[in-house]
Amino acid sequence: MKRLSPFLLGSILAGSVALNAGARSSFTPGEPWSDVKGSHINAHGCCVVYDGGTYYWFGEDRTGSTSNGISCYTSTNLYDWTRHGLVFKASQAFDPETGKCILERPKVVYNEKTGKWVMYIHWENGLGYGEARVCVASADKVDGDYQFESTFRPNGHDSRDQTVVVGPDGKGYHICATGMNTDINIALLSDDFLTTEQNPVTETQILKGRRLEAPAVVRVGDTYFALFSECSGWDPNPGHSASSTDILGEWEEGPNFAIDNGAATTYRSQSTYILKVADREGAYIYMGDRWNKNDVGGKSEYVWLPLSVRSGFPTVKWHDSWDLSVFDNATRFKRIDMVDDGVEVRLLDKYSDRWVSSKGNGYFIDDDNDATNVVFRFEATSNPYVWHLADVASGLYLESTFGSLKLAQKRDDISQEWRLELLDDGCYKIQSCQSRKVLTVSGSSQLANSAVFMAADNSTESQRFGLYFDSFVHDYKAADMFSKGYREDNLKQIALQQAYESAGLSDATIAESSVKVSYDAGHLVVSSPLALDVAELRVVEPCGGRVLFSVTTAMEAGETVVGLPASLPEGVYICYFSSGNGASAFSLTRKFIVR
Repeated sequence: MKRLSPFLLGSILAGSVALNAGARSSFTPGEPWSDVKGSHINAHGCCVVYDGGTYYWFGEDRTGSTSNGISCYTSTNLYDWTRHGLVFKASQAFDPETGKCILERPKVVYNEKTGKWVMYIHWENGLGYGEARVCVASADKVDGDYQFESTFRPNGHDSRDQTVVVGPDGKGYHICATGMNTDINIALLSDDFLTTEQNPVTETQILKGRRLEAPAVVRVGDTYFALFSECSGWDPNPGHSASSTDILGEWEEGPNFAIDNGAATTYRSQSTYILKVADREGAYIYMGDRWNKNDVGGKSEYVWLPLSVRSGFPTVKWHDSWDLSVFDNATRFKRIDMVDDGVEVRLLDKYSDRWVSSKGNGYFIDDDNDATNVVFRFEATSNPYVWHLADVASGLYLESTFGSLKLAQKRDDISQEWRLELLDDGCYKIQSCQSRKVLTVSGSSQLANSAVFMAADNSTESQRFGLYFDSFVHDYKAADMFSKGYREDNLKQIALQQAYESAGLSDATIAESSVKVSYDAGHLVVSSPLALDVAELRVVEPCGGRVLFSVTTAMEAGETVVGLPASLPEGVYICYFSSGNGASAFSLTRKFIVR
């Protein structure tokens, strides 16, 4: 039998490894990741840009801790990556005095006005982290070669961990840890993105005194979501989050975006970038580095995980292994625009991105699972903010008895009445009208299988639930929850609810559920069991109380159709009725929706 030489056998085996290295079909966070030739991917502190059907992965190329430059890898599927060498060399940015430099966290964006690709890098002179500057380079093509432009401190501020984002208007913004990692600075870039805007200087500082770094920012609609880490050198720590619809305005800080076991160390990683997956709505990837301080370039690994923003808060769940099919149903469930009689929705806990669920013995939060996630049908009562919740699967009704949750046959009892309190982010507190306690995730836990029960009304994060419908089944109108005006609209609705409830408006003088109001093609359809000799009807705008339409008329028993002004826009309106109809005198309020 012919024997192969050790050299030839080694070459064949090496070739086999190289071929197999390019045959990935999943992500395994924290495990070694090789390019298609079998070499360790050397591109940390990265960003990934999509252009012309190809993803470009830019990152720090290091030998140990020594900066070689910025590497570039390409892929068409996000699993298999081909190395294209250095698109920017460290030697292009050497400090003239030290003859070296450190290059970290490259971020690449495209400038529509100049047609140039611009790269921002955290730059040091090779003698520590005292310079705290950015290095800017530009290129005519996304894959380089990038030419050195300058190094500087943005508006004079020290700048360490950093990123760059582009707004919907094409303006660029530089975001960095500043003040010796005490604050986060956001600065408007010049029109060509090569420096910060100087006339006038336009910037803001957020999360002041929080000591955060490693910013990773993504824009969803009008909303910016930002992830950060704490400052603990190469060692991992808990993640942090913030969001805003005005990048140079106020930012709202949120809790740790990592929500599973391992959250205390952000799954042993540090944030670097959030990638919007091309051609997939609602598909985002958290990109983090699992640093090895003894060999930053050769032994540090990558932690890529799915990131969801559907709850209005960025959440990253742990997966030992996953693939892009996790995004197949990323937009299946949509937040409903308005609660209406008969809608069927699921309840999503905001800060865990998990559904109120049941297996027949108590309630808990769970991931997407049609077998356990509970679908409720909301049925109106005489109070526009109080509802009956019917379990669609069983036909039974949710009730709270002595603080516990259970399902029972429908009955006219306050234990089956639920008050919805709208919150500024579009979520709700769901309160039992009997006990005044609210639906709560036990211990504010974000872990799957955590219990859901009734607790005293307070401001904990575990009492915010979004109402979502299955868009594969229903065509309800979805909330525009990432728009600038969404929170403002919610505040108007909150003011309306507060005014209604503080006024003590009551339907006690007429059968509570007997009068119904619906909107149909420019008309109000009023259904009453009684004929009303004289009834006054007023349509009032949601906030401010301005009367948009009023009429005094007789109403027959049954349905009465009342025409409305054609100019009435979409929205929620309140109808006020009053009548002096003898023994049937009444005053009541009804909500209706114009779509």
